[in-house]
Amino acid sequence: MILEHRAYTMQPGHLERFYELQVERGFDIVRPIMDKVISYFSTVSGPLEQVVHLYVFDSLEDWRSRLHGLYGLPELEAYFPKVRPIMLAQQNNVLLPAPVAELTPHFSAERWWQPSDGPRVEIRPGSSPVVEEQVIALTPGQLPRYWDLIANHGLAAMNPLKTNRIGSFFMMVGPLHQVYHYWFFESFDDRTRRHNAVRMNPEWQRFADEIRPYVASQESKLMVPAPVPEMAPFFKL
Repeated sequence: MILEHRAYTMQPGHLERFYELQVERGFDIVRPIMDKVISYFSTVSGPLEQVVHLYVFDSLEDWRSRLHGLYGLPELEAYFPKVRPIMLAQQNNVLLPAPVAELTPHFSAERWWQPSDGPRVEIRPGSSPVVEEQVIALTPGQLPRYWDLIANHGLAAMNPLKTNRIGSFFMMVGPLHQVYHYWFFESFDDRTRRHNAVRMNPEWQRFADEIRPYVASQESKLMVPAPVPEMAPFFKL
């Protein structure tokens, strides 16, 4: 199993138009990749006007055949000239699931969620859900050490986030030595409360002290699931 991470940064003011164009185009024509989508997200912190989309594929060959088979379709000739001019940048990376079972409740190398399995997270009416993407860049060669520290101390330190975990991954194709963690929260206040509980956990300081020499940088962005149900099948909107 591989996970594809795509980030499309829009021209200012064009985020809503991006979603409109997806609906106008329809989803049956791009069914080969929509059958593998986890969710599209819009950023609410970090890069503005950015759409992050995550897909889970069986393999690189599965990814290649499904995605590249779309570019020659005559039915999409009208779509690309509309959507490309509203974008500033496109980026994609390929990730693998973390080798720590507790970090991959939905996406492991042996078994992974797919849209046909149905939603895994129900969004309650009136709630303001957020998804956090945390990216940790490690110094060269320290990825195995990071997983060891996670297994030995990090899981206990981050126990308040356990029920919110979507999955953790590491870079296969893209900037090396990077780890991606994803969590879902019912609201920004819920995220703040749970992160505060982590910081108050005595195991957290021990874990933070141990990993500090191996961390080159870390950043976090908050996102919301796409407002179009077909583009966020992991969530029950």
